[in-house]
Amino acid sequence: MSLTPDALPDVKRIPISEFRQKCLALLPAMAESGAEIIITRRGKPLAVVSPINQGGSNTIYGLYSDGDIVYPDPTAPYYSNEEWDEIVDAWDANTG
Repeated sequence: MSLTPDALPDVKRIPISEFRQKCLALLPAMAESGAEIIITRRGKPLAVVSPINQGGSNTIYGLYSDGDIVYPDPTAPYYSNEEWDEIVDAWDANTG
């Protein structure tokens, strides 16, 4: 069976047994169309399968065009020492 991306938007929910049988055809079609599939078990949602955005991201989070995932350093200070001093001075001025 061959699925086309045009037929995929009609597929919103799919039983897990059907997903197992068709996943090799569904995944490329999803990647091309951008559609998501909700996999169900006995009519109840079990998982959502969605394609990865291949367009890249212009934020510091997410996938970039080279495929690397970049996260900011959680230990790096958010403010420089000068910015922090200004914040503290403004706080002190407003709180009396």
